[in-house]
Amino acid sequence: MDFDDYPYLYKGLIIISSINDWGCLVKISLVRLVLVVALFVTLTGNVHFFTEVVKVYPLQDNWAFVLSLNVWLFSFLSVLLLAVAYRYSVKPVLIVVLLIASMVSYFANSYGTVFGENMIANSMETNLAETLDLLSVELMAYVVILGVLPAVWVYRVTLQRRSFGAQLWRRLGAMLVLMAVFVAVTLAFSKAYTSFIREHKQLRLYINPTHFLYAVGQHIGSQFERADVPFVVIGQDANVKRHNQANKLVIVVAGETARADRFSLNGYERQTNPLLAQQNVISFEQMSSCGTDTAVSLPCMFSSLGRGDYSHAQGKRMSNVLDVLSTAGVEVLWRDNNSSSKSVADRVTYQDYKSNVLNTMCDVECRDEGMLPGLQAYIDARQGKDIMIVLHMLGSHGPAYYKRYPKAFEKFTPTCKTNQLNECSNEQINNTYDNTILYTDYFLAKVIELLKNNQQNYTTAMFYMSDHGESLGENGLYLHGMPYFIAPKEQTHVSSVMWFDEKFSKEINLPSLRQKAKRATTHDGMFHTLLGLMDVETNVYDEKMDYISSE
Repeated sequence: MDFDDYPYLYKGLIIISSINDWGCLVKISLVRLVLVVALFVTLTGNVHFFTEVVKVYPLQDNWAFVLSLNVWLFSFLSVLLLAVAYRYSVKPVLIVVLLIASMVSYFANSYGTVFGENMIANSMETNLAETLDLLSVELMAYVVILGVLPAVWVYRVTLQRRSFGAQLWRRLGAMLVLMAVFVAVTLAFSKAYTSFIREHKQLRLYINPTHFLYAVGQHIGSQFERADVPFVVIGQDANVKRHNQANKLVIVVAGETARADRFSLNGYERQTNPLLAQQNVISFEQMSSCGTDTAVSLPCMFSSLGRGDYSHAQGKRMSNVLDVLSTAGVEVLWRDNNSSSKSVADRVTYQDYKSNVLNTMCDVECRDEGMLPGLQAYIDARQGKDIMIVLHMLGSHGPAYYKRYPKAFEKFTPTCKTNQLNECSNEQINNTYDNTILYTDYFLAKVIELLKNNQQNYTTAMFYMSDHGESLGENGLYLHGMPYFIAPKEQTHVSSVMWFDEKFSKEINLPSLRQKAKRATTHDGMFHTLLGLMDVETNVYDEKMDYISSE
């Protein structure tokens, strides 16, 4: 390797070497080492936290309280670390904390990301391609400067040797002093801390790294809880019951990261739906999502549990609508060009289109359009049967929006040609995102074309539903995954479109449906709507929740 081509890497190695040599010369007590690391993380890892704090508590009127928060966080983190840091565990614990804090700091500062339990679950279920989309030089810089370099120093320092008893008493003494400081600071600014804890709970979500570690603990606990829940089978009485003999072919498109306000069908000033506008489609203008990330929203969409009742422990340990449809005799196929079905398709036919093994349309990445070839053969092989096909799109997933569409769909320019959104203007980010919606419009039009080609043998319909929305820089936020109670509408107001052929249109009250589509609706009705589309009767079907019912 020629280091002349990588000057920053070369300098970084020199710095690491220097820190390594310096660390060997340092002799420090365990308690002091913990305090140094806690102070470093408090000051360098919580820039975004304090940015959010001063929005609520303006600095000119609350500078003393904001300053006290540094002491408050330092004391709290120090006590936590001292509780788990012993002679042989202290260095591994501190190194892990430094590396985690550096990565959390990057995503918080760059995208406004909040790492709650759902975000942890989403991160654990992502695939390699999505992970690579998040890698950047800036991320590496954060990790190296705020994580690796101090971690190397921690690794190389020499701990002073003391007897177990002496070490224990020093640790307990330090913890008592820190707890006293914590209490004293809280009492000194009692009014401010009362409002901070009671009225502005969302601020705690930005504390690094304690909230991240808390969320990881929640996620691990939920996995154990889920393992203990027996699988519940519902809808065993399901059967197809209709007046005519025509079979139904319904294609459900599970969209990704598509905001309702970026569909020209919903009034967006840009023409992002030129092809769908030529079809007789119905767009749900006020659709709200079940969650703000795929890990929650996707399984929730297909579950009988509404947003208020859904949890992975219950939802993933219960039959979903695809299972009920299968029980009724409907042929169900899931094709996936995203990270996975998030367990929704565990008990139906599943095909992975994220690679060129099956997907014949791969360039920079495998295209959503590549899920369409071969569908006609699948349909032809099941003549005389009801069919539901689910196509899970990659859609508008960020931050590498420029990868989500072929070059031919780059209508809105200039675009953002990087995953580092902070390097692009708002205009570039919005243009690139809108191009992804333009490609989604094309894909949905192709789905409708396929359905039209099967009208002779089937009654056909398309149902498109996005899982969640996306922040594109509004209020300093990017991407998605915010806790629902503080999530902006950009992350929860999602696009949803229906199309029916002529035969299907005669079975439903289209004027009534068009009026419904203008009113507030939620993901909660999707389970019942899919059953209604296929004329499935079962005790778990609620006609009032069905979008297309006459109720």
